[in-house]
Amino acid sequence: MPAQASPTSTGRPGAVYRAYNDAENAHDLAAAARLVADDLSVEVNGRRQLGSAEEDAVANAELLRCYPDYHREVIEVVESGARAAVRWRMVGTPAADVDLPPLELHGCSVVEVDGGRIIRAFLYVDGGLLDVLLARAEARAGARAGQ
Repeated sequence: MPAQASPTSTGRPGAVYRAYNDAENAHDLAAAARLVADDLSVEVNGRRQLGSAEEDAVANAELLRCYPDYHREVIEVVESGARAAVRWRMVGTPAADVDLPPLELHGCSVVEVDGGRIIRAFLYVDGGLLDVLLARAEARAGARAGQ
């Protein structure tokens, strides 16, 4: 019997995004990191926010630190070639030691996949809270670099 291809080995962008989302929801940052290119580029509302897999991992770690019960629900995926448009909803309860409101965001991501890894992502969301989280992640990354 021939071996089944994994969803990400097919390179289908929707399957790669869902695998990345599943890893995030499981708080498995190592698995999520394997699904993004080293030179990943992420824009949020038209502004470049992240420029590497390492920056994505730092941002994800901060998100999970601030919202330990974080979960993103994929609502819809539409694929075209190497890209997928994904409607999603993020929810989470803030950790006791952070001064943030409960997480309740609806948004859309357009991702581009090459070789089973996300190479570009464009997120469109009411970015107030997401901007705060990204700023916190950037500050943490800067603090680590200065150690």
